[in-house]
Order: sequence, then structure tokens, then C-alpha cells
Amino acid sequence: MPIDSATAYETHALEFLVARDQSTIGTTVLQAWCASLSPNAEVLELACGAGFPVTRILQEAGLRVWAIDSSPTLLAHFQERFPSIPVACARVQESTFFSKQFDAVLAIGLLFLLDEVDQLALIQRLASHVKPGGRLLFTAPLQACQWRDASTGLVSHSLGQDAYVACLQVHGFAIVGHYVDEGENHYYEAQRVI
Repeated sequence: MPIDSATAYETHALEFLVARDQSTIGTTVLQAWCASLSPNAEVLELACGAGFPVTRILQEAGLRVWAIDSSPTLLAHFQERFPSIPVACARVQESTFFSKQFDAVLAIGLLFLLDEVDQLALIQRLASHVKPGGRLLFTAPLQACQWRDASTGLVSHSLGQDAYVACLQVHGFAIVGHYVDEGENHYYEAQRVI
């Protein structure tokens, strides 16, 4: 049976933790995005890892954060760092997303780790967990492509900008922003309009 990204990240959790803790790539984009949200907005962070640097930026912006990750090892470190933030250990494909709606949801470095069916299904499911007028921010390349994930060696899949935009529109989202960070990571920002 082939290994999935959730299992692979748990296997490589400590190496990922060290590498991610030292990275500041994307912090400027995230700080600007956080500043555009309402004060005290409720934000769901998918694939939170151990929380650096993304969760720290969210918390410093005064946002109320809920977090999900599939790695028990990474979540143990997360809870040491952010004991007041509610967490759930689950694959996003199976998560209940705390059975609530959020002002914003972000998924940095996650979507393309899933296969095409799971990516499209996740966007569809998130539509019911983002409040009307709420926002979704995720990273994925603009072009449809495949490559090997640097942390796990597994194949990652970008569906490409046209496919992501079409899926978002079908599920009540409109693209409201596109950003590129210093690591050439592309961020899609969508707002739930229906």
C-alpha cells in the first residue's frame, strides 16, 4: 500500500520541524493578509505543523486560531508552543473542522500534497466552514504540474490556476487576490460570496 503525505510527514516530523522553524519565507505575505482581516477574526489553520512561523504570525496579529494537523509529533510541539489554541489531530480529508464556521481558513503547503480528488473535495468541504464574506488562503503553483515534495519525496500535484479558480467558483468563492513570496510560492486568496 503506498504511503500518503500524512504518514510521510509524521515519519519526517522532526526534520520538517527543524527546517520550518528556521524559515521566514512567506512571512511578509502572511502578515499583510492577517492585517486585512477583522480584529479578533476566527481563523482555521490547516496543516499547522509545529506552528512556526505561520501560527505565530496569526497569534501576533490578534486573530483567534484553531489548528489541525495529521502529525501527532508536530502537534505535540505545537501544543507546547501554543497551549491556548484548540487543536485537532486529523487528516484534512477526515476532519470535522471543529464543526464550526470561520472568518478565514488558510492552508499553506497543504493542498498540492493531496491527490486531485481530495484537493477538489477539500475546497468543496471548506465552503461550508467559511462564513459568507469569509476568506480562504492557500498555496499552489499556477501551472498544472507534478514534482517531488522536498520533505517527504512524495509526488505533489498542482491542478493549475484555471482548475483551482473553476472549483472555487463552483463552490461559491471568488478570487480576490494572488500573491507570490520570496520563495516563489503562489498564494490564492478567495472570498466566499454565496
